[in-house]
Amino acid sequence: MKITCPECQTEAMPGMKFCRNCGEQLPDVGASSAETVTGTALPPPDSAHTVAGPAVAPPKPPPEALKTVVGQAVAPPKLPPEAFKTVVAQAVAPPPEAFKTKTGAAVPPSPGNAPSPPHQATRESAGLEDDADATDHSGNRFVYFILALALFGFIAGLAIFFAVYVFSEKPRPAPAVIRTGAELLDASIQRIELCSFRTLPKEPSPFDPQTVANAFPSGIRAVAARISGQPRPDGDYRVVWRQVELPAPLMAQSIQSFAATQQATRLLYQPDGKPLATGAYVVEIQDGDRPLGRAYFTIGLAADQR
Repeated sequence: MKITCPECQTEAMPGMKFCRNCGEQLPDVGASSAETVTGTALPPPDSAHTVAGPAVAPPKPPPEALKTVVGQAVAPPKLPPEAFKTVVAQAVAPPPEAFKTKTGAAVPPSPGNAPSPPHQATRESAGLEDDADATDHSGNRFVYFILALALFGFIAGLAIFFAVYVFSEKPRPAPAVIRTGAELLDASIQRIELCSFRTLPKEPSPFDPQTVANAFPSGIRAVAARISGQPRPDGDYRVVWRQVELPAPLMAQSIQSFAATQQATRLLYQPDGKPLATGAYVVEIQDGDRPLGRAYFTIGLAADQR
């Protein structure tokens, strides 16, 4: 049976599936020429038995359909030349009105850059402002905290300064221990007596038993010391006067007659005849550099300090 291409009306060989001229698919001859076999009708659904009918055999294709043509080329369908053209980035010229500037006219946004709804933009801007405000407030709080600490430290230091150095009672130095009386260091010295004079005496060895004491009022001009004992005949005896606060002696006097008379009197006075200075004094009897006895006395000091 001859097969004709429905597109280009080219006659095709039996068994071909496509047209050799335009490549159009050819109609199936076997399907159209298949004979219709009428079989036995099925019984109704309510019947209790099945009626068996003869089997229907499928139609056999013609022998030409099973032949294979070797070397037959299948030509593709021909397309018009316009189908192979590619348009790349074809520009669309805008109208001249697009370049005109209108004063006061709103520029419509492009679809890609369409603005967000007003309420959404307001919420986003409010959120950004809240974040910035929170950051600023946290930084300001830290700065205020540091300044508060510095101010508190300054006020505390100022309060301590005023409490310690201004309003508190300043510590008073402890009064020096003022000693009075005699201190005998050797058996050769038995007694040391002291007396005072308001005026300088004219006698070489003056002594007033009525003014014997170890604390004298201010304004006196001389103090006499009378030493009694049993010294060695070969001793080098002397009397040394000094003020307790001063390391240097005020006066040093030899008493070589002490060995013969067993008693000696020496006088402390100012060379210019002025009263003796107020303070604590000590008179020491020495044999060479070895102390034999001391006597402590005061001039012009209060009685409660003695």
